Amino acid sequence: MNITKKETGDYGEQTAKKFLIENGYRFIASNFSYDRLEIDLIFEDPKIKTLIFVEVKTRSSLRFGVPEEAIDKDKQKNIKTASNYFIKLNREFRSHEKRFDSVSVLLVNGEWKINHIPNSF
Repeated sequence: MNITKKETGDYGEQTAKKFLIENGYRFIASNFSYDRLEIDLIFEDPKIKTLIFVEVKTRSSLRFGVPEEAIDKDKQKNIKTASNYFIKLNREFRSHEKRFDSVSVLLVNGEWKINHIPNSF
């Protein structure tokens, strides 16, 4: 059975969300969109009053490289632009610091591996 690219991406986002919650982050939103720009996941680290904007990349092989390599400068700029709009809409987070993380979910030898990189861009 072939898994679609969307199903793989959805699985990766759910896996990343669960991983971050298990590591003490508070879930805020998923798939936040602004003017065709999207942020995959938004979390808060309440201990340090920081909003964390997360880009999730999922791959079922290394054929196209490691997942993190797909987060290019344009993608980073788009996420930062969307994050500013999110804060504008959600004023309760105005005094929070911002952080941009990546989470990659990669199938290795039949097992999904998670790599969380805080402050990745």
